Amino acid sequence: MRQLTIDLDLPDQPSPQDRDSIDLHTFDLIVICSSGGKDSLAMLAYLARLIAEQSYRGRVVVIHNHLGYSRTGQPVEWPGAEEVARDAADRFGFEFVVRSRRQGGLLGQVLQRGKWPGPGLGRWCTSDQKESPTMTWLTGAVAELGLPRTARVLYCLGLRGDESAGRAGQPVLSVNERRSSRRRTITRWLPIHGWTVRQVWEEIKRAGLRPHAAYTWGMTRLSCRLCVLGALDDLMLAAALSPDLAADYAQVEAEVGHRFTAAVSIAEVLAALGAARAERAGDPAARALVDELDAMVRGHLAATPQARGEGETKAGRPRRPWTAEQIAKRAAASTRRLMDAARRALARADGVDAQEWQAPLVDDDMVDHLAA
Repeated sequence: MRQLTIDLDLPDQPSPQDRDSIDLHTFDLIVICSSGGKDSLAMLAYLARLIAEQSYRGRVVVIHNHLGYSRTGQPVEWPGAEEVARDAADRFGFEFVVRSRRQGGLLGQVLQRGKWPGPGLGRWCTSDQKESPTMTWLTGAVAELGLPRTARVLYCLGLRGDESAGRAGQPVLSVNERRSSRRRTITRWLPIHGWTVRQVWEEIKRAGLRPHAAYTWGMTRLSCRLCVLGALDDLMLAAALSPDLAADYAQVEAEVGHRFTAAVSIAEVLAALGAARAERAGDPAARALVDELDAMVRGHLAATPQARGEGETKAGRPRRPWTAEQIAKRAAASTRRLMDAARRALARADGVDAQEWQAPLVDDDMVDHLAA
């Protein structure tokens, strides 16, 4: 995405004097993207205060992108994510819009492309499933303004720099030249880019918003239940709480012949959960299930270019093929990591009803717990 960076001193945390750093009145339309996750909620609350303080009277729209369903009708995103986003928009009196990709949801697109999105593979899950439907809607919204000049649009995203090195390097304020045209100039703003997790939860508490209960279950991110960018613990817990969806993902993974991520497959996640459940039940077959998981991991490792000695090392020397002992050692370590994550996931999932998605109001104790 081509972007023209704008040099502007923007706030790292919400304070009345800092919020005067950007003049909202220079924009004809404000679009606030919301997944229903914690960062979206904090950004929305922050912007609501800024809008009120500057007495902005232009159109403000909160937009949520629905990511579709699996073959068995399971929603890709967490049940209740859209409702959380809608309730937060209603709390501040903002218009709420839901959009989705006309050509189909995320899993259908994986089948069409024959691979999963992810680092090094393209983040088309974001560009195609979220940004493109929003931009299609934006074309109509700009036309409705009926301006005799180029419309100025402020496009707000709740990305934070401490989530990844890639996000840390993104400009806080920039013109999206690729999505702009003679009819519209789209300025992309990351209002909470410099915030910490604690600042996010403090803002949600201050605003009196109810987050999605997935955070209280142990998830650290929302939107896609099974996310290619999620940590192993998130992926394992989501699969434990959403077994039908995880089974649908495993079927897609098998059909396209492409691992969910380079680090872990959905098949491995389900195998680890199955072995951990057998352990908890005292099933004598548990040991055999762990061995099956180890064999699955070992088979994958043996087929990697690194194990086969293909290519070069970072120092530019030819790689040496791994020995059977090296492969077995690495597989054992990966199996232990998967089993430990599966055991933690089952412990966290105890007593959780994934359909009861609304968390209580955030208090100081919850802030301390979730920000730890």
